[in-house]
Amino acid sequence: MTKQGASGYHGRVIPRKLTPGEITAVVGKIRKKYDEYLVKFFKPKSLREAFEERYLRSLRSSVDISSFLLAEIGAIEELIRREEERIVLPPPSEPRPDIADKVIEENRRRIVKYRDAAFHPDAGDEARRLLGALQQIAEEHWPALASALRETASNMNSLEMLSLDSQLRYLSAPGRDGVPPFLVRYLGQLKRFPRNYAAIDREDKEFILESAFFLNDLLSILERVRRVYKDLAAPAKEALAAAAEFTWNVIVDFRLKDLKRRKTWTGAEER
Repeated sequence: MTKQGASGYHGRVIPRKLTPGEITAVVGKIRKKYDEYLVKFFKPKSLREAFEERYLRSLRSSVDISSFLLAEIGAIEELIRREEERIVLPPPSEPRPDIADKVIEENRRRIVKYRDAAFHPDAGDEARRLLGALQQIAEEHWPALASALRETASNMNSLEMLSLDSQLRYLSAPGRDGVPPFLVRYLGQLKRFPRNYAAIDREDKEFILESAFFLNDLLSILERVRRVYKDLAAPAKEALAAAAEFTWNVIVDFRLKDLKRRKTWTGAEER
């Protein structure tokens, strides 16, 4: 039997345990297949809802998640195969790309440009790359922003920037064990055996969410400063523009635009 990588899910073999990132990718693919099945063959939504219930039960129990997902892939592919045979659909003129694979690959292509801050080999690729992006902000843009914002109400001693500085350190600055304080629990879950995949998934998503809050808050401040303080020196304007552009690109590439805090700043007001 030929082995294949854990991210190639068309076959019937998963030779090793899936990483959290691969689990997320496979679950997404299964959901896409159910969506295709429901729309293409006019099936009830309860079929996908049943899968979601089984998935949640597997996360809460001691079920091996890799084996569970393998079985679920086989089940939905078999359902699709039976319907296609029953309807006798004409073969496509050329091979059709798998939509889920295309989405996963496109998302990966967007974030692969960022540094891989591999605090653990089984950590999600998105979390590792997002950490790399935050560290790039801290190393390359934060010092320049300190100078650029000096003559504004959003200088580094303002409440809003002190808060952002604290968040950035908590999310990205390596601690004594080599990982940022926010990721200590995530790393601890990855080191546990047997693993609690529900807890790992929760830590992964919480890091992404807190990072999104920080990035959107930072971008809002930078855009406001650029709009209000039009007479800043050229170096300050360049530093603000570079930081805003990089922050915006991270938000877009990691699909974080809609993940914003509901509260508003109580520090410097817009003018």
